[in-house]
Amino acid sequence: MPIPSDWAPLLQPLLAMDSPVFAPVALRAIGVHMLWGVVLAAAAWRTAYVAQPRWRLAWAALIGSFAALPGPVSPAYWLELAFASPSWTSVLLCSLWLWQQTRPRARFSDPWTPTPSATLPLPWAVFGVAMGWVLALDTFAALPLQQSIYGWGFSPLASLLLMTGAAAAWVIWARWLYTLPFFALALFVLTRLPSGNVWDAVLDPLLWLYLNVHLAWRGWRYLRGR
Repeated sequence: MPIPSDWAPLLQPLLAMDSPVFAPVALRAIGVHMLWGVVLAAAAWRTAYVAQPRWRLAWAALIGSFAALPGPVSPAYWLELAFASPSWTSVLLCSLWLWQQTRPRARFSDPWTPTPSATLPLPWAVFGVAMGWVLALDTFAALPLQQSIYGWGFSPLASLLLMTGAAAAWVIWARWLYTLPFFALALFVLTRLPSGNVWDAVLDPLLWLYLNVHLAWRGWRYLRGR
């Protein structure tokens, strides 16, 4: 269906991809280290599961603080070269998991921890896996589309549609975990981190691999239960 000519001036700013908004260079340099620091702290806490809680907390804080070091001495420098930057979704998940682990008395309506046996919302996991495959195929130009889907992530319309979908999922399912994508998108709109592209804010390669493993694990348990 063609777009009415009267609407074109209104839709053009939303569809524009030739003038993306990026975070300032200084903010991006600090932001990448900060985001990787949270992920490294969660990984350090997980690997030190045999230690006492206070020593685990000290270890996690130490490893996370290493990400603030400048240049090649920082693990964030090498992780950024290999995996770019973690998404805001990964950072929020790791932050939530660390908060749950360090505050055992905290209770939620549907307790959750990011492990292969966790009960992630199935629609969210399926959407993340599907979106990752679409972006992967788009990277190799394997989709019969003239417009790059990843490039479309620089347009304001992509952020608007994703935020609308995240807010609708939050209202429909009424579960606190569905607020995470909405807050991830809100942080992206405010900071433009990590790359100015909305797809990088909601999904990263490591999170996508985890979601693939998680869905395969759930499918295997389902088949085994039957």
